[in-house]
Amino acid sequence: MADTCCKLVGSFYTQTSFTFSGLNKCFISVNVNENTEYNDYSCNTMLGGYTVGSLNLAGYAGTDIYTGCPGSASVQVLWLRKYDCENDKLYFIYAGEGRSSMSGDAYSYVTLNNTYTKKTKIINASSQSGPTSLFTDIEQTEGIGMNYNLEPISFNSSSESGCTLSDDRDYYLQNFRIELVPGSIPVANYTFAYIP
Repeated sequence: MADTCCKLVGSFYTQTSFTFSGLNKCFISVNVNENTEYNDYSCNTMLGGYTVGSLNLAGYAGTDIYTGCPGSASVQVLWLRKYDCENDKLYFIYAGEGRSSMSGDAYSYVTLNNTYTKKTKIINASSQSGPTSLFTDIEQTEGIGMNYNLEPISFNSSSESGCTLSDDRDYYLQNFRIELVPGSIPVANYTFAYIP
């Protein structure tokens, strides 16, 4: 029956096991997905696999309406996954700050920890709304790592502790993206991995 799997968003915290109470933040979107990964881990026998969770969160980056040029910023943090056969345990090992980029007026929201001197181009045009539609023609700055100090979750990808959150378990930041749309409050999107 639909009433067992489809529930009102207003009762999310009372009808699910989702806690993440340590943050005490407001999110506009939550997606939790757990999958078992089957593989030969170079152990003596083929194992059934370990389970890894993916937590996707979206929240407003403050309360101010954005008035700058359209843009965005993103980073993908690097993690190695190592499995300990003897102890049946999976480890996430920090492997670097990851590639990052920002465009438009994103510099007022994020700082790239290291930047490349060469800029790249982003052109985005669509005539679906007619010939008077606007299109963007902006430069993108690329680099390594990111520092984000706004809501709902601030982080600095320059170290393992800077992009790991602890609550009832450890959550490892995989991806972050903030979209800057004129006339709207910017939305920050996060993807974390965790071991259930």
